[in-house]
Amino acid sequence: MVWSAFLAGVITGSAGPLFFPALHPEGKALLSMILVCWVAGGVSTLAAYARVFYAYIAPSLLPLAVLWAMLGDAQSIAVAVLILLFGLIQVFFVRDNERVVRESFVIRYDNERLLEALERERQEVLFARDRAEAANRAKSQFLAAASHDLRQPLHALSLFSATLMLRAADATTSEIAGHINKALASLATLVDSLLDVSKLDAGAVRPELQRVSVKALIERIEADYRPVAREKGLTFRIAPAEAQIETDPVLLERLLRNLIDNAFKYTAAGSVSLDAELDEGTVCISVRDTGPGIPESERERIFEEFYQIGNPERDRAKGLGLGLAIVRRLALLLGLEVQLESQPGHGSCFAVTLPRINGNGGAQLLRRLPPEDEASALSGVKVLVLDDEPSVRVGTRALLESWGCRVAACSGLVEAQQLLDTYAPEVDVIVADFRLAQNENGIDTVHRLRARLGSVPAMIVSGDTAPERLRAAQASGLPFLHKPVSAEELKQALLRLLRR
Repeated sequence: MVWSAFLAGVITGSAGPLFFPALHPEGKALLSMILVCWVAGGVSTLAAYARVFYAYIAPSLLPLAVLWAMLGDAQSIAVAVLILLFGLIQVFFVRDNERVVRESFVIRYDNERLLEALERERQEVLFARDRAEAANRAKSQFLAAASHDLRQPLHALSLFSATLMLRAADATTSEIAGHINKALASLATLVDSLLDVSKLDAGAVRPELQRVSVKALIERIEADYRPVAREKGLTFRIAPAEAQIETDPVLLERLLRNLIDNAFKYTAAGSVSLDAELDEGTVCISVRDTGPGIPESERERIFEEFYQIGNPERDRAKGLGLGLAIVRRLALLLGLEVQLESQPGHGSCFAVTLPRINGNGGAQLLRRLPPEDEASALSGVKVLVLDDEPSVRVGTRALLESWGCRVAACSGLVEAQQLLDTYAPEVDVIVADFRLAQNENGIDTVHRLRARLGSVPAMIVSGDTAPERLRAAQASGLPFLHKPVSAEELKQALLRLLRR
């Protein structure tokens, strides 16, 4: 480019020696104007690279300036100087223009490098996110598969244990059965907590919004935890408020109970309080304790699974480290933010704020019958049990018969139809597992039996925690209990079905 521009400059500048001597003064002036304008026009095409312009301007203007100077008079010398000054100005302009162009290229390349770096970082973030999501899915699948295999024998064991408690012949047997029940309760708590995490991660839980009385909610929780406070020697204070909120009462109560459980577990002396404070259009429900408090550095980690402060020996009496992990998931599901205030050595306060709604009323809670009435309410009830595990069928039959129920048990639809054909038994309630023999689906089996028996109350009792199974059970509208089911849970579920 430099040599090409130099050649073009030589050709352009040759006009001076060729024509200048033969021209009259006006012609010399016109030739000078043409050459000067021609050089000025070269700026627009050659200014991006200064050396190219230098190679062009020197042979274009220097011969013309020399020819004017050789005329000898003052006016001609002045014109030669003006031509040189014009060329010098063009050189300065092109030099600055080249600097701007170079800087623009440097900025462009820097921007491209930054964009490439940002894209690499974005890809790394996406890859890390995909790995985290894959790990989370794998965890949920593992929990679903493992908990199902654990739940079947655990459920059978809980049924036999409850039956043993009812039929204990002496004090020693009753004491042993009591210890078995305590061990089973601890194991069931762990499995249930894992199931809660699995269900919430799978998106199988959907809030069912209802009008809820804050006062009734707090008083119900207080009645359940008053014995716990008495046993630990703690003061349990409540401050209910007359307010109505719209939320899922089951999920909100579970969230608050998890917070209160933590407060009682970690408070050795002092008090635990459950308060509701009204503000403009909102109600703030808080759980406060006088426990050891939470250091600021730990306030994010305490919401992780299996993470506990001050429990290196993994004492089960202090929980499993899943309570606050479930709280965080429940709050996210309900659209709430869990606020935490804590000072080491001076206790902690967890709070959630919900909008209030106007009006009275609310969901009416079913009052539990006295124990003696519950037992008589189940006497003579005809129950059809469907489960593919023989031990579960035997355990369920033994427990139900101890309550006075009349029980028919089978492994699936074919056996159930044979029972109906042979004995034509009346059925008041169906209790079915989700997965039955011959790959049957418990929900479909219940619907097919209802086509024959009519609208018989039914429930699903299963240890299956796979996300698709949980969603199918929820969509069916049938009550769903997760194995292992305690004797009390099973009894209350049956009573609810019979009241419908």
